[in-house]
Amino acid sequence: MYIRNAWYPAGWSKDLTSEPVARKMLDEPIVLFRTSNGQLVALEDRCCHRAAPLSLGKVVGEHLQCGYHGLKFDSDGRCVEVPGQKAIPPGSTVRSYVVHEKWRMAWIWMGDAARADVLKIPNLPWLDDPAWTLAPGYLHVAANYQLIIDNLIDFTHLVYLHARTLAGDPREATLPVKTERTDDGVHVSRWLMDVKPPPLFARAGNFTENVDRWQLVTWKPPSVVYFDIGCAKAGTGAPQGDRSQGISIWTNHLLVPESDTSTHYFFGYTRNFCIHDAQMTKLLFDGSVMTYLEDKAMLEVQQLKLQAGALERMIDLNMDAGALQFRRILSRLIDADAAKPVARVAQGR
Repeated sequence: MYIRNAWYPAGWSKDLTSEPVARKMLDEPIVLFRTSNGQLVALEDRCCHRAAPLSLGKVVGEHLQCGYHGLKFDSDGRCVEVPGQKAIPPGSTVRSYVVHEKWRMAWIWMGDAARADVLKIPNLPWLDDPAWTLAPGYLHVAANYQLIIDNLIDFTHLVYLHARTLAGDPREATLPVKTERTDDGVHVSRWLMDVKPPPLFARAGNFTENVDRWQLVTWKPPSVVYFDIGCAKAGTGAPQGDRSQGISIWTNHLLVPESDTSTHYFFGYTRNFCIHDAQMTKLLFDGSVMTYLEDKAMLEVQQLKLQAGALERMIDLNMDAGALQFRRILSRLIDADAAKPVARVAQGR
């Protein structure tokens, strides 16, 4: 179900401190923490002595100390101290993972450490651009990550599930979308011309009349989805590139599978208007959370009806073109990744 040789979001950088955080990712228990010098570390969350969760321990200087018997581990997973004895037994190691911080996010490489390439981290510059404001958040969703991506690249459900926030015009349920396969993902887009603005955007942009609205979504494997969305006063040239009479928002959906049936979901609205307006930040953050909670409720009951994220015996509609392309590409990448041996050494990166 997973591509292991890939970068996954492990947490917003601001949320990762010297307090150890337990987080299962791709069915593997991991502990994240910062050493006293600020270095971010990710280790297997299982002490090599008696399998105690290292996340129940504490950071002591540059080391993580097990909360059960006091063994200390360095950032490479090597045990460097055993209380009460000088000799450290052979095999006193836990697996370490490559981590890298970029775009205000900590990224973790779940496969062969030798193949980790920071240049392959998805390009999301607006997340830390000072000309944009980010309102980050997190949800735990009891659903397979592929179901969440299906949902994100499907526009037609907005009318029915998000009437209070993102749905503006009933025509949204039937207007066609354009689906394109790119070299490294899928792009789904559409323009809605001269339509009623959605409630959340109407408040954010103070729109009282119809707007031209854009919905441009991109999926990057394995589990990053971002939107270029917004609207402008109808007829003011937004489709031709002039968005000056409107608002632009980039929404970010950074997923890491916890298991076949659960996902860590990091999200964030970014905008380039009213960037110092705390009330605007709160409006968009609260509106996004309301929207995502509506998705979460539907996805979790959907998951209960399915086996993991599989869609066997399900019909497909025209609206599913983006989801079908995404799943085909992901399936191919998973197969290709599984065909390559993964070096699972316990010591070192």
